[in-house]
Amino acid sequence: MTTKLINPSAMSYVDLLSYIEEVNRCPGGKRTINNIVSKSLLSDDAQVLEIGSNTGFTSIEIAKLKNCKVIGIDVNPQAVEKSMYLLSKEPKSIQDRVSFRVGDAANLNFDDNQFDLVVTGGANTFIPENDREKALSEYRRVLKPYGMLSVTNLFYHDTVPKEVLTNLRNVLGFEVKPWTKYYWLDLLLKSGLELYSYDETEMQARSSEVLNQFTSKLIDDSPALANFDDEVKSNFKDRWFEIMNVFNENHRYLSFMTVLLRNQYVTEQQELFLEKDTIDPWNLKGQFLWEVDK
Repeated sequence: MTTKLINPSAMSYVDLLSYIEEVNRCPGGKRTINNIVSKSLLSDDAQVLEIGSNTGFTSIEIAKLKNCKVIGIDVNPQAVEKSMYLLSKEPKSIQDRVSFRVGDAANLNFDDNQFDLVVTGGANTFIPENDREKALSEYRRVLKPYGMLSVTNLFYHDTVPKEVLTNLRNVLGFEVKPWTKYYWLDLLLKSGLELYSYDETEMQARSSEVLNQFTSKLIDDSPALANFDDEVKSNFKDRWFEIMNVFNENHRYLSFMTVLLRNQYVTEQQELFLEKDTIDPWNLKGQFLWEVDK
């Protein structure tokens, strides 16, 4: 039994989740990934790039659904290392189609017109605000003509207590503003990509009992902690429950959008007559930020 001191509170959130092998799913998990693959009409010979692949869940899941090539990039070397380790557990047929590397969303080291689909989940929130337009221009640059950009992004559907945002900043290490869906849609449409489909889903908070059960099982089953004593595992459980509780409170005010945008090659006239409740690029009106509830 290992008794070496290790302090989970000294780790960043991203390093900690990589260390304990928490499956960092995009909002909606496999349901969202299946929706993306279906709506993008992804072919078996497609080339796919995931931005912010973290521990590799989405990239690997796409390869399970389609016989396509997937590259996942992340700025965090530890996350990339962990994703490669998790990929090594998969059948060779999956390993042969997926790869991971360190990469910067705002400076993609790929050729123009290389990918049929670019997938990005929560990574856009982690990109500094001033770099987001540059990142989107890079996504478009590497897309083939009529290739698709899939964006699964959390947004606030209601005002948020200041304490929730403060606690979130303390966990993530950077400020998260109470951006609405209109902020993200405006940013996405500025890229020049065509809005192809849009769905939004409201999140929900979970009970403390479920959070406790999830945290206990995650830490007890973590291979990285298998040889540590109960005191060390207890410290990890306390820290992870603390983080999950912060996220849980935040989810009371969150929804997520699943957006597909197409890289038009020939310029088309913009659609005029729309169904009710459809996102209208002609009339994208709404506040970008909620006022913070004191």
